[in-house]
Amino acid sequence: MSAHHQELVKEMEKVAGKPVRDPFLENYLGHQHPLYRINSASLKKMARAWMSANKEMPAEEFVLVIKRLVTGKTFTEKILAGLLLNVARPLQRSFDPVWLDRWLMHLVGWCEVDTLCTGRYPEIEVPRQWTAWKKLLAKFSRSEYIQKRRASIVLLCSPLRRNPDPRLLQQALKNVDRLCHEKEVLITKAVSWVLRSASVHYPREIKKYVTSNEKRLPRIAVRETLTKITTGTKTKRKAK
Repeated sequence: MSAHHQELVKEMEKVAGKPVRDPFLENYLGHQHPLYRINSASLKKMARAWMSANKEMPAEEFVLVIKRLVTGKTFTEKILAGLLLNVARPLQRSFDPVWLDRWLMHLVGWCEVDTLCTGRYPEIEVPRQWTAWKKLLAKFSRSEYIQKRRASIVLLCSPLRRNPDPRLLQQALKNVDRLCHEKEVLITKAVSWVLRSASVHYPREIKKYVTSNEKRLPRIAVRETLTKITTGTKTKRKAK
């Protein structure tokens, strides 16, 4: 355990004591790791405070902190890694994204994957380092590991909502085409999510894509995407 990693673990233990198992949350979040009982707001506050205290940390050192957290024993350490990425300074998050190929091997379930692969970090870095990310996203979509296949889709959700870059749309649809036959919830819900994200800037294109591929796409993706385009929400509001 590195000094920085140890510092963060001690801070978590100070707040929550020793990590525990929680079968209900493990089932819901899709993992089997012990966790510290720290709520989301407190963990985000911890991430912001730590990054503020270490704002001069160079990228190569910051990457090692993220690595230690991702490979840690608890769910909370893995979640904290994603939260730190999202509040890091530009130079700290400008590392080679190939690191994610290694990190994803230590993550299980939708929550661990999504916390690392959505938010401010991919929103900025995926378009900025597009050449590297394009290769990685294609590679992930072909992976035998489901967490990487999910990552190939959800890594594009935050960038698509914020950035009308046609390259993002093209890659998203390529990955959806490759994965839309899968029945696992980790994939079907990710497909729905990325199509809904793309519809923010490309409603006509996404509606045409969904209606043209209705029989191939997961039913939840068809239903939620078309509802999102029509109503602005993924599910129909109940009449009062």
